[in-house]
Amino acid sequence: MDQIKQKKTLILQRKYGGLGDHLFYSHIPRIAKETGGYEKVYISNLSEFRHPDYKRLIWGRNPYIDGFTDEKGIEEDIFSEERPDRNFLDMIMLGLGLDDGRRFHEPELYFTPKYKKELADKSVYDPNYISMAGYFGANLEKWFEQRGIRIDYQMSLRDKSIPIKNYANVLQSKDLEDFCGIIVSCKELYCLTSGTATLAAAFKKPATVFYGARQKKLFRHSKMHQYVFIPELFFEKTKRRLNKFMSKLGK
Repeated sequence: MDQIKQKKTLILQRKYGGLGDHLFYSHIPRIAKETGGYEKVYISNLSEFRHPDYKRLIWGRNPYIDGFTDEKGIEEDIFSEERPDRNFLDMIMLGLGLDDGRRFHEPELYFTPKYKKELADKSVYDPNYISMAGYFGANLEKWFEQRGIRIDYQMSLRDKSIPIKNYANVLQSKDLEDFCGIIVSCKELYCLTSGTATLAAAFKKPATVFYGARQKKLFRHSKMHQYVFIPELFFEKTKRRLNKFMSKLGK
Protein backbone atom coordinates (compact mmCIF):
# COMPACT_ATOMS: atom_id res chain seq x y z
CA MET A 1 0.00 0.00 0.00
CA ASP A 2 1.30 3.48 -0.86
CA GLN A 3 2.37 5.61 2.07
CA ILE A 4 -0.62 7.06 3.85
CA LYS A 5 -0.34 10.84 3.86
CA GLN A 6 -3.64 12.04 5.23
CA LYS A 7 -3.17 14.78 7.81
CA LYS A 8 -5.44 13.16 10.39
CA THR A 9 -4.74 9.44 10.11
CA LEU A 10 -4.58 6.95 12.94
CA ILE A 11 -2.69 3.69 12.45
CA LEU A 12 -3.12 1.14 15.21
CA GLN A 13 -0.48 -1.54 15.65
CA ARG A 14 -1.15 -4.16 18.30
CA LYS A 15 1.99 -5.32 20.04
CA TYR A 16 0.22 -8.19 21.79
CA GLY A 17 -1.77 -10.60 19.70
CA GLY A 18 -4.39 -12.05 22.02
CA LEU A 19 -8.14 -11.87 21.52
CA GLY A 20 -8.61 -9.46 24.41
CA ASP A 21 -5.59 -7.40 23.34
CA HIS A 22 -7.35 -6.58 20.08
CA LEU A 23 -10.86 -6.22 21.52
CA PHE A 24 -9.61 -3.66 24.05
CA TYR A 25 -9.02 -1.32 21.07
CA SER A 26 -12.10 -2.24 19.03
CA HIS A 27 -14.06 0.88 20.09
CA ILE A 28 -11.27 3.26 19.10
CA PRO A 29 -11.90 3.51 15.30
CA ARG A 30 -15.53 4.56 15.83
CA ILE A 31 -14.67 7.10 18.50
CA ALA A 32 -11.75 8.46 16.48
CA LYS A 33 -14.07 9.28 13.58
CA GLU A 34 -17.21 10.32 15.46
CA THR A 35 -15.31 12.81 17.61
CA GLY A 36 -13.45 14.21 14.60
CA GLY A 37 -10.13 13.15 16.07
CA TYR A 38 -9.11 11.39 12.87
CA GLU A 39 -10.34 11.19 9.29
CA LYS A 40 -8.86 7.78 8.52
CA VAL A 41 -8.14 4.75 10.70
CA TYR A 42 -5.95 1.85 9.58
CA ILE A 43 -4.66 -1.33 11.18
CA SER A 44 -0.98 -2.06 10.68
CA ASN A 45 -0.12 -5.45 9.18
CA LEU A 46 2.84 -5.41 11.55
CA SER A 47 0.41 -6.11 14.39
CA GLU A 48 0.66 -9.41 16.23
CA PHE A 49 -2.27 -11.77 15.63
CA ARG A 50 -2.36 -15.04 17.55
CA HIS A 51 -5.04 -16.22 15.17
CA PRO A 52 -6.02 -14.90 11.70
CA ASP A 53 -9.67 -14.81 12.80
CA TYR A 54 -8.85 -11.85 15.05
CA LYS A 55 -7.79 -9.78 12.06
CA ARG A 56 -10.71 -10.93 9.94
CA LEU A 57 -13.54 -10.61 12.47
CA ILE A 58 -12.45 -7.79 14.77
CA TRP A 59 -10.89 -5.44 12.21
CA GLY A 60 -11.93 -6.72 8.78
CA ARG A 61 -15.63 -6.31 9.59
CA ASN A 62 -15.30 -3.03 11.46
CA PRO A 63 -16.99 -0.35 9.28
CA TYR A 64 -14.84 2.40 10.83
CA ILE A 65 -11.62 0.83 9.56
CA ASP A 66 -10.33 2.16 6.22
CA GLY A 67 -8.13 -0.84 5.61
CA PHE A 68 -4.80 -2.39 6.46
CA THR A 69 -1.36 -0.93 5.85
CA ASP A 70 2.23 -2.12 5.97
CA GLU A 71 3.22 1.08 7.73
CA LYS A 72 4.08 1.14 11.41
CA GLY A 73 1.44 2.49 13.78
CA ILE A 74 0.95 3.29 17.43
CA GLU A 75 2.36 0.16 19.03
CA GLU A 76 3.08 1.02 22.64
CA ASP A 77 0.09 1.14 24.96
CA ILE A 78 -0.51 4.67 26.26
CA PHE A 79 -3.03 4.70 29.08
CA SER A 80 -4.58 7.45 31.16
CA GLU A 81 -4.40 7.02 34.92
CA GLU A 82 -6.40 4.24 36.53
CA ARG A 83 -9.39 5.63 38.44
CA PRO A 84 -12.70 4.26 39.79
CA ASP A 85 -14.73 6.34 37.32
CA ARG A 86 -13.28 4.67 34.21
CA ASN A 87 -12.46 1.22 32.92
CA PHE A 88 -9.57 -0.15 30.89
CA LEU A 89 -11.14 0.73 27.54
CA ASP A 90 -11.68 4.31 28.73
CA MET A 91 -8.03 4.48 29.80
CA ILE A 92 -6.95 3.45 26.29
CA MET A 93 -9.26 6.01 24.66
CA LEU A 94 -8.08 8.87 26.85
CA GLY A 95 -4.45 7.81 26.48
CA LEU A 96 -4.82 8.24 22.70
CA GLY A 97 -6.11 11.78 23.20
CA LEU A 98 -9.72 10.90 22.37
CA ASP A 99 -12.83 11.43 24.46
CA ASP A 100 -16.46 10.88 23.47
CA GLY A 101 -17.65 11.88 26.93
CA ARG A 102 -18.76 8.36 27.81
CA ARG A 103 -17.24 6.01 30.37
CA PHE A 104 -17.17 2.27 30.92
CA HIS A 105 -17.00 1.41 27.23
CA GLU A 106 -17.49 -2.13 26.04
CA PRO A 107 -15.63 -3.82 23.16
CA GLU A 108 -17.29 -3.61 19.76
CA LEU A 109 -17.86 -6.24 17.07
CA TYR A 110 -19.78 -5.77 13.85
CA PHE A 111 -21.21 -9.15 12.89
CA THR A 112 -24.02 -11.38 14.12
CA PRO A 113 -23.00 -14.93 15.08
CA LYS A 114 -25.14 -17.88 14.08
CA TYR A 115 -27.60 -18.71 16.86
CA LYS A 116 -27.50 -22.27 18.21
CA LYS A 117 -30.96 -23.10 19.50
CA GLU A 118 -29.73 -26.35 21.07
CA LEU A 119 -27.82 -24.25 23.63
CA ALA A 120 -30.71 -21.96 24.55
CA ASP A 121 -31.28 -23.61 27.95
CA LYS A 122 -27.70 -24.78 28.55
CA SER A 123 -24.83 -23.61 30.73
CA VAL A 124 -21.32 -23.37 29.29
CA TYR A 125 -18.01 -23.06 31.13
CA ASP A 126 -14.84 -22.08 29.28
CA PRO A 127 -11.85 -23.08 31.46
CA ASN A 128 -9.22 -21.78 29.04
CA TYR A 129 -6.98 -18.76 29.33
CA ILE A 130 -3.67 -17.45 28.02
CA SER A 131 -2.70 -14.42 30.08
CA MET A 132 -2.69 -14.17 33.86
CA ALA A 133 -6.10 -15.09 35.29
CA GLY A 134 -4.85 -15.22 38.86
CA TYR A 135 -3.89 -18.04 41.20
CA PHE A 136 -6.68 -20.41 42.20
CA GLY A 137 -7.51 -24.06 41.84
CA ALA A 138 -9.80 -26.60 43.51
CA ASN A 139 -11.85 -23.87 45.18
CA LEU A 140 -13.44 -23.18 41.79
CA GLU A 141 -14.95 -26.67 41.79
CA LYS A 142 -16.37 -25.99 45.26
CA TRP A 143 -17.99 -22.76 44.08
CA PHE A 144 -20.15 -24.70 41.62
CA GLU A 145 -20.87 -27.48 44.11
CA GLN A 146 -21.99 -25.12 46.87
CA ARG A 147 -24.52 -23.53 44.52
CA GLY A 148 -25.79 -26.78 43.07
CA ILE A 149 -24.60 -25.81 39.58
CA ARG A 150 -23.76 -28.61 37.17
CA ILE A 151 -22.35 -27.36 33.91
CA ASP A 152 -23.97 -28.74 30.75
CA TYR A 153 -20.91 -28.09 28.57
CA GLN A 154 -17.26 -27.50 29.35
CA MET A 155 -15.24 -26.19 26.42
CA SER A 156 -12.47 -28.53 25.25
CA LEU A 157 -9.16 -27.89 27.00
CA ARG A 158 -6.27 -25.99 25.47
CA ASP A 159 -2.70 -25.43 26.69
CA LYS A 160 -3.69 -23.39 29.76
CA SER A 161 -6.92 -24.15 31.54
CA ILE A 162 -8.61 -24.52 34.93
CA PRO A 163 -11.11 -27.31 34.30
CA ILE A 164 -13.80 -28.69 36.58
CA LYS A 165 -14.89 -32.32 36.94
CA ASN A 166 -18.65 -31.95 37.38
CA TYR A 167 -19.97 -31.31 33.87
CA ALA A 168 -22.14 -33.24 31.44
CA ASN A 169 -20.48 -32.85 28.03
CA VAL A 170 -17.44 -31.44 26.24
CA LEU A 171 -18.04 -28.72 23.66
CA GLN A 172 -15.58 -27.80 20.95
CA SER A 173 -15.84 -24.79 18.63
CA LYS A 174 -14.83 -24.99 14.98
CA ASP A 175 -13.41 -21.48 14.86
CA LEU A 176 -13.80 -18.06 16.49
CA GLU A 177 -17.05 -17.30 14.67
CA ASP A 178 -18.51 -20.60 15.84
CA PHE A 179 -17.35 -19.85 19.40
CA CYS A 180 -19.14 -16.50 19.21
CA GLY A 181 -22.31 -18.42 18.35
CA ILE A 182 -21.86 -20.52 21.48
CA ILE A 183 -21.44 -17.42 23.62
CA VAL A 184 -24.56 -15.63 22.40
CA SER A 185 -26.72 -18.78 22.39
CA CYS A 186 -26.15 -20.38 25.78
CA LYS A 187 -28.34 -19.54 28.76
CA GLU A 188 -25.49 -19.16 31.28
CA LEU A 189 -21.85 -18.44 30.52
CA TYR A 190 -19.00 -19.04 32.97
CA CYS A 191 -15.37 -18.27 32.20
CA LEU A 192 -12.11 -16.85 33.51
CA THR A 193 -10.81 -13.29 33.10
CA SER A 194 -9.71 -14.13 29.59
CA GLY A 195 -10.55 -13.17 26.03
CA THR A 196 -13.83 -15.05 26.43
CA ALA A 197 -15.08 -12.55 29.00
CA THR A 198 -14.11 -9.61 26.79
CA LEU A 199 -15.69 -11.28 23.77
CA ALA A 200 -18.93 -11.83 25.70
CA ALA A 201 -18.98 -8.14 26.66
CA ALA A 202 -18.73 -7.20 22.97
CA PHE A 203 -21.96 -9.13 22.35
CA LYS A 204 -23.60 -7.71 25.49
CA LYS A 205 -23.74 -11.19 26.97
CA PRO A 206 -23.52 -11.19 30.79
CA ALA A 207 -21.15 -13.80 32.20
CA THR A 208 -19.93 -15.06 35.54
CA VAL A 209 -16.19 -14.44 35.39
CA PHE A 210 -13.73 -16.03 37.81
CA TYR A 211 -10.40 -14.57 38.86
CA GLY A 212 -7.72 -15.49 41.35
CA ALA A 213 -5.10 -13.82 43.50
CA ARG A 214 -2.82 -11.19 41.91
CA GLN A 215 -4.98 -10.77 38.82
CA LYS A 216 -5.01 -7.13 37.75
CA LYS A 217 -8.28 -5.33 38.46
CA LEU A 218 -8.23 -3.31 35.23
CA PHE A 219 -8.92 -6.50 33.24
CA ARG A 220 -12.25 -6.83 35.05
CA HIS A 221 -13.60 -4.09 32.84
CA SER A 222 -17.25 -4.85 32.10
CA LYS A 223 -20.15 -3.67 34.26
CA MET A 224 -22.45 -6.35 32.83
CA HIS A 225 -20.36 -9.24 34.17
CA GLN A 226 -20.32 -10.71 37.66
CA TYR A 227 -16.70 -11.08 38.74
CA VAL A 228 -16.08 -13.75 41.35
CA PHE A 229 -12.86 -14.01 43.35
CA ILE A 230 -11.72 -17.59 43.94
CA PRO A 231 -8.98 -17.80 46.61
CA GLU A 232 -6.21 -20.35 46.50
CA LEU A 233 -6.28 -23.33 48.80
CA PHE A 234 -3.62 -23.12 51.49
CA PHE A 235 -1.57 -26.02 50.15
CA GLU A 236 -1.67 -24.63 46.61
CA LYS A 237 -0.42 -21.25 47.77
CA THR A 238 2.32 -22.89 49.86
CA LYS A 239 3.40 -25.08 46.95
CA ARG A 240 3.57 -22.09 44.59
CA ARG A 241 5.66 -20.09 47.03
CA LEU A 242 7.99 -23.05 47.63
CA ASN A 243 8.46 -23.57 43.89
CA LYS A 244 9.28 -19.89 43.47
CA PHE A 245 11.80 -20.05 46.33
CA MET A 246 13.47 -23.19 44.93
CA SER A 247 13.63 -21.61 41.49
CA LYS A 248 15.54 -18.65 42.93
CA LEU A 249 17.97 -20.98 44.68
CA GLY A 250 18.63 -22.75 41.41
CA LYS A 251 19.79 -19.60 39.67
